Amino acid sequence: MNKWRVIITLPYLLQTLRKAKKMTKKVLRDPNSVSEEYRYKWLQKRARYFVWLYNVKVYPQGLENWVNNKGCVMIANHQSNFDALLLLLINDFSKFSPLAFIAKQELQEHKIFKRFVQLIDVLFLDRNNPRQALEVFSDAKMLIRVPRTMVIFPEGTRSNSSTVQEFKPAALRIAYQAYVPIIPVAIINSYEVFNKKFQGKKKIYLVIQKPLDPANFINITTDNLARNIQSNIQKVINNFNLKNKDEKK
Repeated sequence: MNKWRVIITLPYLLQTLRKAKKMTKKVLRDPNSVSEEYRYKWLQKRARYFVWLYNVKVYPQGLENWVNNKGCVMIANHQSNFDALLLLLINDFSKFSPLAFIAKQELQEHKIFKRFVQLIDVLFLDRNNPRQALEVFSDAKMLIRVPRTMVIFPEGTRSNSSTVQEFKPAALRIAYQAYVPIIPVAIINSYEVFNKKFQGKKKIYLVIQKPLDPANFINITTDNLARNIQSNIQKVINNFNLKNKDEKK
């Protein structure tokens, strides 16, 4: 984080935290008290601010592959806590269905994050409670039909590197149950945001791949599909890093 930018914009930052807390309390009492569109767009503006605060430049690629105004499941690798914010940043509400997320239960009680995540559609998953997971998957299927772009990070935790960890096959079941396309996304370099070794402007790339039609994967086991998507995302990251390395030479 650029400390000078924090100092210069501290009143705005404090105002943002206060308003998020106040709005969340209001929405929890009555979800209709603040329009859904206002909440998403308000968060998107704050996402731009945090991207600027951390001296990050975002380069989305393949936006034409995002399914227009239809429910779908977006599968992405998970390099840092910045990932959800980055995807929210490029979510064009005039073209694509709003993002919804499945997040770990701990975020619901996090002092800072809970002020923001409860303003939009976020389902909280208790990884130690299989019965609760079934309920979350059922709710996710309903949200996709609203419609929503349901974002899932199948690694289950941050990798903090360019290496994609094993995808959990169970995370893909939602796409099977809802019978909707899967959009794989490769997130590149977001782990650099919180790493002090990387100074100066951080360049993060979001590579949106072509959607997978449910008719083509419905008869493939979740284990095989998870491995295929994981492998393809890793290949995109590796090719991208190799290309950048050659350009620097």
